[in-house]
Amino acid sequence: MSHLKYQVKKRLTRLVSRHYRGFGIDSPYIHHLVRYVIEAKMHYYPFKKLERQCKKVISDLKEKSREKSLSEEDRFCVKNELDRLNDCTHMYRFLFRLVNHLNPRNLAIIGDDSGLLLSYLAKVDSRRDILSLGSRKFSSDFAKLILNEQGISNVQHCDFSLINKSAFDFIHISRSAGTNILIEFENNLDRYLNKESYLVVENIHRDEKMIMLWDRLKKMDRFNVSLDLFDVGILIARKGLNKQDYYLSASSYK
Repeated sequence: MSHLKYQVKKRLTRLVSRHYRGFGIDSPYIHHLVRYVIEAKMHYYPFKKLERQCKKVISDLKEKSREKSLSEEDRFCVKNELDRLNDCTHMYRFLFRLVNHLNPRNLAIIGDDSGLLLSYLAKVDSRRDILSLGSRKFSSDFAKLILNEQGISNVQHCDFSLINKSAFDFIHISRSAGTNILIEFENNLDRYLNKESYLVVENIHRDEKMIMLWDRLKKMDRFNVSLDLFDVGILIARKGLNKQDYYLSASSYK
């Protein structure tokens, strides 16, 4: 999907959204989640510091991109991360609020990350370990430097094949997750997610493959509720909730 077409479609969701500020949502739990977490505008104590850190990460990545020794794959990785960081603040604040509200015991991020998103989520509770799965070596090495600078020690980078702990209560799939990683996750979803869990997927309307993946996931019996925010989708597996799909404005979490 072209960038222009994507942006036009994204803006149109504001006009057709049926659940702005929780309107029309009959589940008290989902209404509260939408009204007071997703659409909340409050600022938390680490946000200012993390915004400054974002500027530094962007500066460091730009400097890294000028290195002649950088491989084509690593250069591509840098470019993607720079594109992502230029428009990440609202998404990361939203994820911070969501994790802070849900307080999951086991949390993982799938895909590349420069360390900024990991920093945001690590700040929610320094006692909780966060796993970064499926990131390329360049991304994980760069992220470790950023995390060390911040004194963050509760983040672990791990390959899918090396997971030897219980399944997760909360998984976030980054827009940088490659096709092979998405296939691996979908084929082994029961291994990675607990029966009651939350799955957040970025760029669910990016292209036909992501649209189809999102459609398959939300139709699974294990998930009760899907929340479509256009840029990102949330799937909820929780006892007591009826099967329901909700469509929110693309600007809901901003």
